[in-house]
Amino acid sequence: MAIFGKKKSDEEQQDETPQPGADLAVEHSPEKAKRFFDRAKTVHESGQYEYAMSLWLDGLKWDPTDLGAIEKFALSASAFNNSKTKPSKETVRNIEGKRLVDRYALALLQWGVKPRDASSVVKAAEAAAKIDAESALNMSEVVYWIGERALAIIRSDKPKKDHYVKLMNACRTARVYDLAVAAGDEGVRLDPTDSNLAADTRNLAAQATMSTGGYAGTGEAGGFRANIKDANQQRLVEERERIVKTEDVKDRLVSVAEQEYARRPDDLPTVRQYVKALKERGREDDEKLAYRLLMKAYEETKQFQLKVDADDIRLRQARRALMKYRDAAEENPDHTQARENFKKAERKFIEMEVETLRAQVEAYPTDLRLKFELGKRELKLDNHDEAIALFQESQDDPKYRASSLALLGESFFRQDWVDEAIDTYRRALDGHEDTKDSSGLDLRYGLMLALQRKAREENDLEAASEAEKLASGIAIQQINYRDIKDRRNELKQLVGELKQRQAG
Repeated sequence: MAIFGKKKSDEEQQDETPQPGADLAVEHSPEKAKRFFDRAKTVHESGQYEYAMSLWLDGLKWDPTDLGAIEKFALSASAFNNSKTKPSKETVRNIEGKRLVDRYALALLQWGVKPRDASSVVKAAEAAAKIDAESALNMSEVVYWIGERALAIIRSDKPKKDHYVKLMNACRTARVYDLAVAAGDEGVRLDPTDSNLAADTRNLAAQATMSTGGYAGTGEAGGFRANIKDANQQRLVEERERIVKTEDVKDRLVSVAEQEYARRPDDLPTVRQYVKALKERGREDDEKLAYRLLMKAYEETKQFQLKVDADDIRLRQARRALMKYRDAAEENPDHTQARENFKKAERKFIEMEVETLRAQVEAYPTDLRLKFELGKRELKLDNHDEAIALFQESQDDPKYRASSLALLGESFFRQDWVDEAIDTYRRALDGHEDTKDSSGLDLRYGLMLALQRKAREENDLEAASEAEKLASGIAIQQINYRDIKDRRNELKQLVGELKQRQAG
């Protein structure tokens, strides 16, 4: 049978490993999977990316739990996608089948060739979770890896509650409770009226707490049911679920989490519970310890979300330090050194944000929200080329289109690309429903500035007249908007000067 439209040689046919059988629990064979993986690596290095994709997936049918192989499949898929072609029908037929592993491999293929599609990544998570539920294999790590990326992709796509609910259920099936809760929370945020989903998410949060605390079973008859009857354990569960906690409760939760961590330092849910307790108490030493715990876990597991959480702590600390500089500058407005210190501290903080966001964009390249946020920081640092490239991508997300175009126009303007700035501001206004709201005012003002510069640099009366009309319209709507009164007077004078030059 030809694969990827290419007939196999006799040597390849003789070397072919038999396909897995119907019973996944019996047919699980990392040794046989490795044969496919070794060939996939060689084929990838030769540039035959579609063939490599098929080989990775053939191997994953033998060992669906191999996260390293999934990551390498994703690299082959990314390289294949750069060719701007679609997988051949033969590729799909080679992957298709009725077994759980066939459906799992097909879901990975469909996600691999449509990496930004929320529906595809959710189906991949569901397929992995189904193997966990219906076989003896533990797919928790795989579901966690896919789930992290699914959350980012759903957010960057037009978010749908249904996607979050399906992801939540898949993560629950594979006992990935923290991501299940995160998906449930996002679903509730989209539809606050869904009381059933809200209750389900709260129950999941409790399940995550109980699993983290080791209450799911003690080896004694009754397991959790026996444990939960204990008054102290019951109180602990209730205290963790409280929104408002006293200092005594916070101290007690930290102490319990510390003890659990001492017993299970390599258990990620235990680490996360300890970090959560430390952050809720929020002392300076607590935050430092939480940061160290997260970075240690990240270095050991390479789960990028742990680094994201650690960086959030670092940024929170830096933001508090920045506010002290700001307060000092505001309290002493005439103190030159205080103002200068604040400016330097502010720039260092933005540089820290940029460093953090660049790493996140690299880890989650399909998340357009991250690219938009990074673009804003690059613009603040006058890194215009970087900002322009990021806004050109983030405008593809309807949620960030208007804001991206506005900042893209500003980036072009600050680069002295005046015609490009004018073009971009016009596109932004064409797609803006209400040009009289605050963001509409900003767009009109930006277009006005670009037209004013064009008029001055090129003696363009038409540009000056359009800019004057924009200034007049803004002034009529909001007379105290920025420096609009001065701009209107400048433009009125400029129009008069250019008319005189043309007449002369």
